[in-house]
Amino acid sequence: MPFDETPDKPQAFGYKINWFAVRTPDPQSVVDALKLERATPANWASGLAAVYESRGDTPQWVFVSPPIGDWILAVAPLIDLPSQIDESADDPIVAGLGREFQRHFSGLTTRFSEVQFFCSYRVVGYVAWARARQGDPPRAFAFMDDVLVNTGEQSPEEATLGFPSLSGLSPAAATDRIFELAQARDDEEDRLVAAGLSRKDASARVRQSGRHSLPGEEDVVELAALWSIDPTGLEKQEHLPGLGIAGLLPKAPA
Repeated sequence: MPFDETPDKPQAFGYKINWFAVRTPDPQSVVDALKLERATPANWASGLAAVYESRGDTPQWVFVSPPIGDWILAVAPLIDLPSQIDESADDPIVAGLGREFQRHFSGLTTRFSEVQFFCSYRVVGYVAWARARQGDPPRAFAFMDDVLVNTGEQSPEEATLGFPSLSGLSPAAATDRIFELAQARDDEEDRLVAAGLSRKDASARVRQSGRHSLPGEEDVVELAALWSIDPTGLEKQEHLPGLGIAGLLPKAPA
């Protein structure tokens, strides 16, 4: 695939996609850690286009951005969801894909002081995030109909955004807790409507007391903004033109 090597300014992304945020100023070090093949210079527009066009039967391009502040963003295609961080699933295919994610994530976390992962795919209601920082236990969460992964303590930023506290709960118990809170929110909203508030005003009042709704794609980008960078706002920020690197994910070892 031809890539444009004309430096350009950052392009927005963030929905129906995966990405790593890696604390480093060096894109090549991220390429090396991910063991990307056929690495080639690429600007934002052509690099992101290749990622979004990747499918199961096409090359799986990853775009590694030029530095954005303290961060390099490695944007990867959505392949075979919902398996990115679920390596303990009963389904052996899903578990294998989860191990593939962990292989890439571990390749980054053993080399860099902080690595984050974000994903959303609204078609199936899948969201996920993870963070590993030197000196701190890792945090990982994934949801699609049920909580798939819930490891580590809830971060202060998740609490700031009103996510329910699920620390210490198994995925099954976390699922029960999320739906219990979502039902309580719906019941309170119905009660306020019955008392005379409009549905819009009732919903706004319930939100003020805590989110307690099922996690969605907006939650992912809001958390990314607090942990590192909200990629949906990159085009509105002042950044110099630059070049990133596009490369292919290596095939899983047999």
